[in-house]
Amino acid sequence: MTMKTVLEEIEKRIKRLEAEIELAELSLKRMEKSVKGEQLLKKTSSYPFYYLLFMIVWMIVGLLFLIGLKNRLPLITNFPMVKYGLLFILVFFIPIVYFIWTNRETEGITTGIEVREKWARTVIKRFYIPLKEALEKEDEAKIAELADSLLENMELARAVEGTHEGDPKMMSYALYLYIQRSPELKNEIRETSERLANKPLKKLLLLAMKDL
Repeated sequence: MTMKTVLEEIEKRIKRLEAEIELAELSLKRMEKSVKGEQLLKKTSSYPFYYLLFMIVWMIVGLLFLIGLKNRLPLITNFPMVKYGLLFILVFFIPIVYFIWTNRETEGITTGIEVREKWARTVIKRFYIPLKEALEKEDEAKIAELADSLLENMELARAVEGTHEGDPKMMSYALYLYIQRSPELKNEIRETSERLANKPLKKLLLLAMKDL
């Protein structure tokens, strides 16, 4: 195990995240260009709207017709107006709920892709690239700064979790152990490396153990 191995693992993680960014961008472009994407992003909102208008007009006209009929022929027409009113409310709200649901679902698809893309960029820019540079320069002050940012920067922490790069708190602890590595901490370093999900930091701790 060498530092080169650790740096290579960091580079692998960067490339994996860059691939996710490219896939996200491609997915968004396909959604914008394809007919199905246009229906999801643009047209779905218009159909429920027109349906809603049609049903409202139809129910109002029907209600007025029944009221007029009931006034002219009170003995023949005995239609329960209360039930008709409840039916009107039900039919009125069905398209509204559908309209809100379809728009929320469409927004959820595009927003989810955009969020994952943003998370990947954040992890690359604010963690992996600075970590690689700090390890290459043996800048332990910079490593400690990154450990702090994993705990204090909520945006970075969410991005790390969202991209499944590991537990931010555990990763921060691993960086602190690497900085303070000593024979007295060898068991703690070993146990932490076994629990750590982040591969670059796992290899970094294994490297620290090798040098003790």
